[in-house]
Amino acid sequence: MTAPVSFPTEARDFLRELPTHDKDWFDANRKAYQTLIAEPAKALVEAVATDLRNELSQAIVGLPRVNGSISPINRDIRFSSDKTPYKDHLLFRWWEGEKKKTAPTLFVRLAADEVGFATGVMLPSLDGWRELVAEEATGAPLASAVAELVEETGADVAGIEYKRVPKPYPAEHPRADLLRCKWLQVRWMEPFPEDGSDFAPWCARHLLRCAEVHRWLVEHL
Repeated sequence: MTAPVSFPTEARDFLRELPTHDKDWFDANRKAYQTLIAEPAKALVEAVATDLRNELSQAIVGLPRVNGSISPINRDIRFSSDKTPYKDHLLFRWWEGEKKKTAPTLFVRLAADEVGFATGVMLPSLDGWRELVAEEATGAPLASAVAELVEETGADVAGIEYKRVPKPYPAEHPRADLLRCKWLQVRWMEPFPEDGSDFAPWCARHLLRCAEVHRWLVEHL
């Protein structure tokens, strides 16, 4: 059996304080970062991927490396007014599909005091998306799955960026919000669990609440 994945108080404090430090400090504390953050992050990717493959789909992809399933901890500050060099959270992703950029994806955002969960996709074709959403046979099941997830978790639906329903669809269309999407992400936050020793299965259980939305995205996009 593999060891449980955990992010104890020391690791979460490290994340909380990281944005207040510079590269010299980070380099001096790289060993602590590897022990407290990097190695558990890789283990989390593998453990959650195993659970998702068993419970959701054998095609789930989880790559335990930076720029695989783990986003870099450093920030791209080239075009930002905020020059803080490091993030205060870890972002993980597991996806299903050949192209990572447009594949339906499940996310975990791990911060010091809370954990975010999401399901979503960068839409490969807006016209194709709108046709699927507008058609009752395909759009109604998606709207129902999204509504159930929102009701169950208090999630927000992100990606609704267009101010108006695009033509030729009527403004009063029953799925007007989904028609106004430029991308889609249904996401919510949970308090960090008191017992962090069961962290990987806890994350997987929350991600599995997204199963119906994720399955629809995989089947139709």
